[in-house]
Amino acid sequence: MKKYGIFCVVLLASLTSVSQNDVDAIRYSRTGVNGTSRYVAMGGAFGALGADLSCAGYNPGGLGLFRKGEASFGGGFKFIKTTGTLEGKSTGLSDADVVFNNFGITFTMPSVTDNDSRHVFAFTNMQSINFYNKSRASVRTYNSIAKDMLTLANEKKTLDALDSDYEYMGYYTYVLDYDSATAKFFPFVDLKKTVTQTRDIVTSGRMNELNFSYAYAYKDQFYIGASIGVPRVSFTSTTTHYEADDKDSMTVTMTGASTYSTTYADGLPFVYTDKLGFHSLSYTEYFTTTGSGINLKIGGVARVNDNIRLGIYYHTPSILTLSDNYYNTMSATFDHNTKQPEEIKAPENGGHFKYKIYTPSRLGINAGFIIGKLAAVGLDYEYVDYRTAQLSSNNVSDFVGVNAVIKNKYLSTSNFRAGVEFNLKPVMLRGGYNVQGSPFGNSLEGDFVRHTVSVGVGFRSKNNIFYDFAWYKSFTNEDYYMFNTFTQRATFNMTQSQLAATIGIKF
Repeated sequence: MKKYGIFCVVLLASLTSVSQNDVDAIRYSRTGVNGTSRYVAMGGAFGALGADLSCAGYNPGGLGLFRKGEASFGGGFKFIKTTGTLEGKSTGLSDADVVFNNFGITFTMPSVTDNDSRHVFAFTNMQSINFYNKSRASVRTYNSIAKDMLTLANEKKTLDALDSDYEYMGYYTYVLDYDSATAKFFPFVDLKKTVTQTRDIVTSGRMNELNFSYAYAYKDQFYIGASIGVPRVSFTSTTTHYEADDKDSMTVTMTGASTYSTTYADGLPFVYTDKLGFHSLSYTEYFTTTGSGINLKIGGVARVNDNIRLGIYYHTPSILTLSDNYYNTMSATFDHNTKQPEEIKAPENGGHFKYKIYTPSRLGINAGFIIGKLAAVGLDYEYVDYRTAQLSSNNVSDFVGVNAVIKNKYLSTSNFRAGVEFNLKPVMLRGGYNVQGSPFGNSLEGDFVRHTVSVGVGFRSKNNIFYDFAWYKSFTNEDYYMFNTFTQRATFNMTQSQLAATIGIKF
């Protein structure tokens, strides 16, 4: 039977728990195809071509190819479409949002010791990741969240051992109860009956990066550069799980003051006259993450001849100092009164936790080909080892288990970029293809591999103002596991596209 006083003890215990995990580390480690519209349209293949402000966050040596100063600003519209498939049933969602892509300015200065060389200084603010997305999986199923909570509760055996932000919430809202006669928990959701189940995952926010960059062009043959990057994180996630006995297959009918009949397959040890059969439940996990970090990028480009350029770059890990605010809520309704749910929030005043994430370093090689004044082609390869990502906090033991999971669960992978630009003065036509490997090791195909195709057009005016437009479409499949103690896997097919524009001036 219910004993409300124990909630205070369990809640206090939850304040010291760590909810951050390997998914957080990977989230901030997988950057997208973002930057100037020219960069986006060519799939980000600018490692050796250079002379684009996006090089500040990629291969800063490419900034050395600027001969004039330049300033630009860009943004666009992001469109998402996600289809979630759960137990063979598919559910789709679509939406759109306005996004910021880039702002930057660069200055060139002749070398005082060598007339054939120059210094280049740049400041940029680029969006490296946009987190806006909505996903839904919905099905009629026997796999209730009560089954997961029940398994965990019976493993822990006692009320004071229950996790306050999960199975204890089920106990508090009467989705679970405790039978002292058998010394076991039991559910008020009949696990032999089906429920309609919907899982909504809504994310928003961004990771923008300031880059303070310097490059040196030596006799217009060798170009070296470095950027100090300051990534800034803002991320919000709301996961809502809803279930309902919409067929009213779980009923309890009082036949006397203390007797009843029920349609529950295995009956019930006891019932509450003010509740009766299960009607619906809602469980929500909410958290928001903010913070900033620092990294260093170094790179170089060599002009082999007038037609070939080769590049190389290295990014140190980003050290992100982050702060999470979070809470979970759960409510449940029963047939006696379907409008006044039993509801709980944990932690009661919200939780707060500070920690650090170290993202993987990156190593890339690049090639650029100039075909007279007619076209330019860029080819890039990048190596990333996701096993090197780490989490840490002031308490050394907090993330020992999480970091072990990262090393065992993830692998190294490769990213590929290719782009082409045709110069049809004063119009530029562009196209690109980008493949971002899975953090589980697959580089070219399979779940979690992200493919992006892009096209664009640019216009150059006689007064040194330019206009660039780009469109890209990115698509990937990702698996999502609903529960802790049994396998119920949803597959999300995610498509994102963006229509972007950049306006700039050369001076």
